[in-house]
Amino acid sequence: GPSVFCLPQGGTLLKLPFTVGGSGSVYIAGWCDKNWKNNMTREECEAFVRKAVSLAMARDASSGGMIRTVTVTSTGAHRHLTRGHEVPVGQGEIQAGSQAPVAVA
Repeated sequence: GPSVFCLPQGGTLLKLPFTVGGSGSVYIAGWCDKNWKNNMTREECEAFVRKAVSLAMARDASSGGMIRTVTVTSTGAHRHLTRGHEVPVGQGEIQAGSQAPVAVA
């Protein structure tokens, strides 16, 4: 069946239920540990990934302005693009297109 492998800097190949990597991963590792569930549906997995990446984007300027995902199934690769204005908003963030509060001194 399908499998996920991680190859950390130490060089050990690990088979895991999921893994995170990249510059934004340090910001979301705990969230992923808390919110991962075994046997999620495809829709639940895709929502989990979009939320995790959106949280990384909120803290890491190198994580980009959109989310591109590829879900591999027995019928092929299914690509999805979540544009910047569609990215889920993290706690305390301002929704794209809204006005930021202005401080007056």
